[in-house]
Parts: sequence; C-alpha cells; structure tokens
Amino acid sequence: MPKKADTLLKSFRGMVRKRETIRTKIENLLTNNILDENEVFIFYEGLFIGLFTDFEKFIGELFCGFVEGKITIYGYKINEIRKVKIAPQSDIEEVILGGKQYLDWLPYERTIERAKIFFYDGIPFTNLDDDQKNNLRDYHKIRNAIAHKSRKSEAEFNKTIKNSRLPPSEQTPGGYLRSKPRGQGQQTQYEIASAQLIQIALNLCRINV
Repeated sequence: MPKKADTLLKSFRGMVRKRETIRTKIENLLTNNILDENEVFIFYEGLFIGLFTDFEKFIGELFCGFVEGKITIYGYKINEIRKVKIAPQSDIEEVILGGKQYLDWLPYERTIERAKIFFYDGIPFTNLDDDQKNNLRDYHKIRNAIAHKSRKSEAEFNKTIKNSRLPPSEQTPGGYLRSKPRGQGQQTQYEIASAQLIQIALNLCRINV
C-alpha cells in the first residue's frame, strides 16, 4: 500500500532537528571559549551543506515515489498527477536517470523541467510560489560558494548578499549563515533557511500548517 508523502517529510524534519541540536552545541562551545568565531563559521558551512543535501534527497525520494506509485499526496490520486506509468517498475530508476549516473534536483528549475515530463502540469513540483523558488535559487548559490570555492561561485554568493549590509566578518558563507537579519528577530540566516526549506517541503506535500 502506498505511503503518504508526510513519511518523507517526517524524516527530513528529523534531520533538520538533529542539525539544530548540533548548531546549539557549537554556539555553546563558542560561548565557553572552546571554539573561536572563525571555527564556528566553518561548522555553519558544514551544517548548511548537510541541510541542503537532505532537502535534495527529500525532493528526489518524493519525485521517484510518485512515479513508482509508492507515495501518495494529499488532495490527489496518483493517476491524477502521474502522466507516465513505467512498467516494469525495475526500469523506473533507469528511465528517470535518462542515461545519467545520478540526478541533480537543484537548481530547482531542473526538477520543474523533469516534473513536466512525468506529471500533469508538473504537479506538485510546480506548486511553489516565486518567493520559494527564489529562496531555493539563493540557497543553491550559497551551497556552491561553500562547495566549490571558485571565483564564479563567490561572485554569485556576493550578489545574493549584496543588500544585506553585513560587516566584513559576515560576508563569507559561514559568517552570513550565522548572521541575524537586522530588525527581524534573533534567528540566524541558517535557522531561517531551515524553516523555509521545511515550509517548501510542506507545500510540496500539500500540508498547510
């Protein structure tokens, strides 16, 4: 019997909570002078890479689960959204891969293009609003700045934060992720990103909370 999409959501949220526990411990180490600020920035970069990877895994499992008919989504029947039914199921992964070794689900435009092939109107992956898609685009640029350390990725990151008016220590990926937007409460940019990725996951599962 197909599982509900919120089983994947529960797993993703669990990983977010684990990373938040680690983040809190790291802040305590800084408070107690066991780590210095630059070391904490490095930890923030690692936490974000993990968060982003977990989210990309969530998208991939959700997508493949819909194609396989093993995942159901609130408000839709599988055959109402699935344009392509592949048999035997053992060929599904090969068909989705399209001859590639693995698939990148982000930048999110790639997921939308793929969704329009396999699902009517690309649902549910086309249900995100422009703000959510822009957030994913920015988060992908931050991820690239951490992972690649290239001039291009650094330039893209600088464009992403150009209106943030950050002090020099916060103009790196780790520093930015630990920074708190002025006048917007006490959450770090990392915490804000975690919350927004959870909300995007909720929207993809059509769960309104």
